[in-house]
Amino acid sequence: MSHTSKNSLADNIDINSQSAAYSESYFDALYNDNSDPWKYQTRWYEKRKRDICLAILPQSQYNNAIELGCGNGVLSELLAQRCLALVSIDGNQRAVQLAKARLEEVSHVKVIQGVIPNDLMTLKYAVMEAYPLSNDTSTNKPPFDLIVISEILYYLSPNDIDTVIAWTQQNLAIGGTLLCCHWRYAIDGFTMTGETVHQRLNDAFNFANNEKHQIAFNHQSQIIDSDFLLDVWQRSPSSVAMQENLI
Repeated sequence: MSHTSKNSLADNIDINSQSAAYSESYFDALYNDNSDPWKYQTRWYEKRKRDICLAILPQSQYNNAIELGCGNGVLSELLAQRCLALVSIDGNQRAVQLAKARLEEVSHVKVIQGVIPNDLMTLKYAVMEAYPLSNDTSTNKPPFDLIVISEILYYLSPNDIDTVIAWTQQNLAIGGTLLCCHWRYAIDGFTMTGETVHQRLNDAFNFANNEKHQIAFNHQSQIIDSDFLLDVWQRSPSSVAMQENLI
């Protein structure tokens, strides 16, 4: 899921007071007769951003990954090449259908429909319901060693963002990676922006010892692009150079 195209897609969508929570009608309208509303497949901006996200990941391979807000699955397809198992979740039925079609031959990716953050609480059961014949149940539940949150949090209320943060703190494995990337500009009808979202993330994760959650997150990387913000945390004190015994 991503930002609207310079907000133009939101102009004729009535979201009114729904900016504080997931708006089903907002995303239904975006995907109405449009399989790629943010032009993931054709915009250089989107390809460049994906390439940067993939390049900045501090590990070459992950075991169990999850992508929150997968949209039509363009990023999911690339993440799948770096993961042994990937769960991609989106709240929009049409987006999920498109992602499933794109990834139908990639057996280690599970695409499920679920509204964030509510359905994160029952994620294990949602995956089992969507894929009842899956024999590898160990990959259907946390902890995850890669959590990708891209272009979705500014569609949520501050309380829901805090719920996602708390879930991440509970479900990122030791040594795991959290990648967050968001568009910096305002989106019509929504109060949060990439700036306010990443400030909230930094407030939650950027300190050495989190006694409340008993989790330490190391701020591995930060990119402040003119158009988007990208932050990567690891639940590990080791940098990439340390992992390869360079220092």
